[in-house]
Amino acid sequence: MDSTNRYTRLKSLSDFGYDINWEKLSEKKVLIIGVGGVGSIVAEMLARCGIGELNIIDLDIVEEVNLNRLFYLKEQIGEPKVEVVKKILSTVNPGVNINSFMTDVCSNEFEGKLDELIKQCNLTFSCLDNLPARLYINQKCVALDKAYVDTGATRSGLGGYIHLVLPRKNACYSCTGSLDLGSKEKGESCTASLPSTIAIIASIATEISLKHLLEFGKIPDYIGFNALDDVYIHQKTPRDPNCYVCGDKRYSKTEKESSLKQIQSITEGKSVDELIEELGEEKRRIEDE
Repeated sequence: MDSTNRYTRLKSLSDFGYDINWEKLSEKKVLIIGVGGVGSIVAEMLARCGIGELNIIDLDIVEEVNLNRLFYLKEQIGEPKVEVVKKILSTVNPGVNINSFMTDVCSNEFEGKLDELIKQCNLTFSCLDNLPARLYINQKCVALDKAYVDTGATRSGLGGYIHLVLPRKNACYSCTGSLDLGSKEKGESCTASLPSTIAIIASIATEISLKHLLEFGKIPDYIGFNALDDVYIHQKTPRDPNCYVCGDKRYSKTEKESSLKQIQSITEGKSVDELIEELGEEKRRIEDE
């Protein structure tokens, strides 16, 4: 297939005054950790856009519960997600080099390979559904000074967020000032999901990654949204100098654990919408006094 024709519509963006060198995308490598609802769609869109290399990590197999979202099919139930993604996307765009790893991203045995992948990739996606793994990837990317896109959905399936983390330039996932929609204190898997919500998260995350990789447009620190009201939030996420991961001070393991417990205690697992509503009520109460 002629790659010139394949990417014609992408390159046509330049006709509208945008200086974008799409050929550079074929030189870029991306790591996607978690190819569930969000990660699988991100992988497909990047493959269709002509990313040079995709590295995908996931431990799970396709289950019937996954079928309400996009990408996976009934006949794939029981197969490893990473192998299904690799097989499909290799057909979608044979020009993309795809490496799959069916493993627990947090396992000690995989740590060396994970470090290698994060280092060699231009961007990492954290498309995970549990807190411990998110914190682990955050620590890895900050320690290796590599940008990554953190994504998440609320447990209700009616909201989500996308956060481009630039280590020590804006807030990392562990910063007390960093917003977290639908955090899971005990690392529970999601309880509800809508394909529309998941698709919105994946689409915005992919768009942000393309702007970051090809250096065009403006990228907000953080985008959150409430699907019930169709409200989108653009938020600045300044780095917390006292953050135990990216802050100016180096903390001991005990201090890190204590700080994490304090953050969890303060937020009480509440979503951003709930926290904002509480602040609004408190502000109205003060104004009425």
